[in-house]
Amino acid sequence: MIPFSSYEGRTYKPLPENLRRGKHSKFLGEMQFAMKFSETNMMRYIQRLGDKDISLTNSMMALGSCTMKLNAAITMIPVTWSGFANIHPYVPRDQCQGYMQLIKEIEDNLVAITQYDGISSQPQSGATGEYAGLMAIRKYQESIGQGNRNICLIPTSAHGTNPASAVLCGLKVVPINCDEDGFISVEEVK
Repeated sequence: MIPFSSYEGRTYKPLPENLRRGKHSKFLGEMQFAMKFSETNMMRYIQRLGDKDISLTNSMMALGSCTMKLNAAITMIPVTWSGFANIHPYVPRDQCQGYMQLIKEIEDNLVAITQYDGISSQPQSGATGEYAGLMAIRKYQESIGQGNRNICLIPTSAHGTNPASAVLCGLKVVPINCDEDGFISVEEVK
């Protein structure tokens, strides 16, 4: 019988022997898997593999939800802490003062860094980030007397939130076709 293991007070029952991959399994036999000594190193290796490919998030669209959600695993650990992550969404204000202070400090720091008039940390979806970015661009254009610029060129390969965010910002979306290799049509842009 395989004993139970525990971590931070939690008890885990290991997989039965017949479901485990053996030491001689070919699945993880590549040298790269033996060379990685930490989760961070493995993530960097996987990122380097991904960087050898080209995608929408690293070529055509600098602004997109995919690029806004690439957080290091270590920065996500606090959301797993029971005292931090399990607050009820409708908790009374007097029971979440620590949360409110944390959110205000983050927003104040971001205002100081960006020099924006205000920052909202809620919600944190990529589409909301797209919207906020496009609105910032629109307000900048208005401030320099170019508020009439209202056309947003979006490749037809873009995912749904890109044109939706542009429309919500009052922009006219002009789709730009892509060829079979994913390159935008320069003639259409002209």
